[in-house]
Amino acid sequence: MKLSFSGKDLYSGFNLVTGIVPSSALKSVLKGVKVEVKKKQVEFVATDLEVLVKYILSAGSCEEEGGIVLPAIRVNNVLREWAGNEEISVLIEGCNCTLRSAGGYFKIAGEDFLQFPEIGKIRTGGFVEVDGEIISDMVEKVVHSVSTVKVRSMLCGVFVRIIGDDMVMVAADGNRMSTIKRKVNNPEGVSMEGIVAVKCLTFMQRFVSECKGVLKLGMGEQQVYFVGERGEIVSQLIEGKYPKYDELIPKKNDKRIEVGRNELLSRVRMASFMTNEEYRVVKFVFKQGKLLLSSKTSDVGEAELEMAAGYDGPDLEISFDPEYVIDALKVSDSDTVTIELGDGGGAALFRTGYEQMDVIMPIEMK
Repeated sequence: MKLSFSGKDLYSGFNLVTGIVPSSALKSVLKGVKVEVKKKQVEFVATDLEVLVKYILSAGSCEEEGGIVLPAIRVNNVLREWAGNEEISVLIEGCNCTLRSAGGYFKIAGEDFLQFPEIGKIRTGGFVEVDGEIISDMVEKVVHSVSTVKVRSMLCGVFVRIIGDDMVMVAADGNRMSTIKRKVNNPEGVSMEGIVAVKCLTFMQRFVSECKGVLKLGMGEQQVYFVGERGEIVSQLIEGKYPKYDELIPKKNDKRIEVGRNELLSRVRMASFMTNEEYRVVKFVFKQGKLLLSSKTSDVGEAELEMAAGYDGPDLEISFDPEYVIDALKVSDSDTVTIELGDGGGAALFRTGYEQMDVIMPIEMK
């Protein structure tokens, strides 16, 4: 069976799916990419048994069907060097594959593609449609708040809920929470929710960068399914019930302060220079028309910075881990950020963009 591709197209597809291949696996077949020809299409498939990705290219005039599992890293290295070539021919003969292009060839031993793991039929209640760049941007806006503590597995993913034409993403780690809402096309009027692994979502961002356009999103009881024109991603959902995130959003924070996003980001970052791993605290003092930021660590030094702030009220003082504030501000695409505070040292609400917010717990000063 002989196939032909441009160097750029072949490398783009193979390199994309190679990104999900595990570096170590009990079965050698899992270290490979399945290349299968069927219905005049070539499917490049890889999985780590948690996430499966499929990328599709046209097989041109090839009438045959069949396949092979190729060693992912070795073949990807070859294709990277040939990515600029006008044409690469692929000859599959049993469990051997010959790659040929200008300047030479490689004959590579592969494995039986029938031994590659299959994912059963995905059962979903329906699909919604959303532009891939929108959903990728949503992930970017919340993923910084995902917990990295494995024992809290429910918080180690991003909660996704779709009701009507609204899609909400939420991430939290116990000290902060990020949420964002966007519109989707929901022709079937389906509702769905689940906790999606970060690995799946960050890979989906890479998938979207290669396969631009509309994605169809569906969820079953145990899996989430993204389908694009050039391929698909299937991933296991994280088991468990996500906390009621809407109950964690402060409702009585009646003190509102407007600040310039870029200036605040710069000031908080500079104040963080005078903190260390053991004591990461920056104090915020809000006064009429201004914000004072200060930090002090005995073995490092101290800093005090001032900036303008849209605030007209009594003096307020609150302290935060600067990294939490920096993370929230870095993904804001708004020129102005609104900070909402209440009395009694409760959680602060940072409104960082349209239908986008971060809830950050304060830190008690020592």
